[in-house]
Amino acid sequence: MTESHTPAQAYARIRHRITLANLFLGWFFLAVFQFSGFSHVVASMFTQATSLYPAAVAGYLEVFGLISYLFHFPVSIYSSFFLEHRFGLSRMSFGAWVVRELKQLMVGGLLGLLVVSGFYAIVHWAPHSWPFWATLGWVVLSVGLAQIFPTILLPIFFKTTPLEDKALVKRLTDLCSKVGVSALGVYRFQLGAETRKANAALAGLGNTRRVLLADTLIDEFTHDEIEGVLAHELAHHQYGHIKKSLLLASGATLIGMLITQQMVPLWSTSLRLQGVHDIAGFPMLALWLSVLQFVFMPIRNGLSRRFEWQADHFASKTSAFPQAFSSALRRLADINLADPNPPKWVEWLFLDHPPIQQRIRTADDYARSQS
Repeated sequence: MTESHTPAQAYARIRHRITLANLFLGWFFLAVFQFSGFSHVVASMFTQATSLYPAAVAGYLEVFGLISYLFHFPVSIYSSFFLEHRFGLSRMSFGAWVVRELKQLMVGGLLGLLVVSGFYAIVHWAPHSWPFWATLGWVVLSVGLAQIFPTILLPIFFKTTPLEDKALVKRLTDLCSKVGVSALGVYRFQLGAETRKANAALAGLGNTRRVLLADTLIDEFTHDEIEGVLAHELAHHQYGHIKKSLLLASGATLIGMLITQQMVPLWSTSLRLQGVHDIAGFPMLALWLSVLQFVFMPIRNGLSRRFEWQADHFASKTSAFPQAFSSALRRLADINLADPNPPKWVEWLFLDHPPIQQRIRTADDYARSQS
C-alpha cells in the first residue's frame, strides 16, 4: 500500500473535504436564511410577541439554532459517527452517540445562546462603543471557560477520576515542578469508551489547573512517552503561549469588531435592517464574521504551528529520554490516524500543528544528537 493510499491519508482527505463542505454549506445556509427574507419573518414573530428585547433575541436564536442544526445534521452524523466507525476510530454504539450528541447540543446551545444574547445586549446598550465591550466580553468568556473546563465542562462528557498510578503521578507532578508550573493533581478521563484516539492536556487556570490523561494514553503508552507528551503541554505554559495567544486573539477580535462596525451600514439599508442591534440581520452578521475568520485563519494557524514547534523542542530537551517523545509522536500519529504529510495548501490553511511526519523527524534528529 503506497503512502498516498494509507488509511491516515484517506481519512485526512475525507476530513478536509468535510471541513470545506461544512464551511461552504454554512455560508450557503446563512445567505439563504438572510436573503430569502425568512430571517425577517422569524424576527418579526418574536418582536411582535414581546416588547422585551432580550426575550425576542433569545426566541429568534432558538429557532435559528434549531433550523441550523437540522440543516447541518446529515454532514454531522456522517463525520462524527459513520466516518469514525468506517476507519475503526469510534467505539460508540448509535445510542451512545445520540446521548453524546444531546449533551453537546445542550451545552453548546446554552453557551451559544448566552454568547450571542450577550453580544446583542452589548450592541443594544452601547451602540457606539460596542466593539470594545464585545471584545472585553470575549476575553472574560475565554478565561472563564478555561477556568471551568476541567472541573465542570469535561465531566459532563467524560468520567474523570484522580489517577491511581502513584509512580506516574509523582513523575508527572515532579515534571510540573521542574518547569515551574503548578498543577493540582493528575486525572484520568474515560475517552476509551468512545474512541481509540489518545490525548492529554494541562487544563484549567489557578486552582482548577490539572493534568488530564486519556485512559487510552495511560493504557497504551509507556511512562517515558507520557512524560514526553506532558512536557510538550507544559511548554505552552513555560513559553507563555496561552497568554500570547489570548492577547493576539483579543487584538484581532477588536480589529474585527471595529471593521464590522464600519461594514454593517453598508448592508443594513439593502436588507431593511435598523442596524447591528437588529436581530433580523444575525445571519448576515454571522456570515460576515465567518468569512473574516476564514481570511485570517492562515495567520492564526501559522502562529500556532510556530508555538507547537517550540513546544516540541522543549519536550525533547526536557524529557529524561528524548527518544521517548519521538516514539510518543509516532504512536499518537498511528492511533489518531494523523496525516503524515498533508498537501501544502492544507497545512497552510487548516493545520494548527506542523505535519506529524516533520515533527517526528525533528524529534528523532534531536534524540540521535543526544545519544
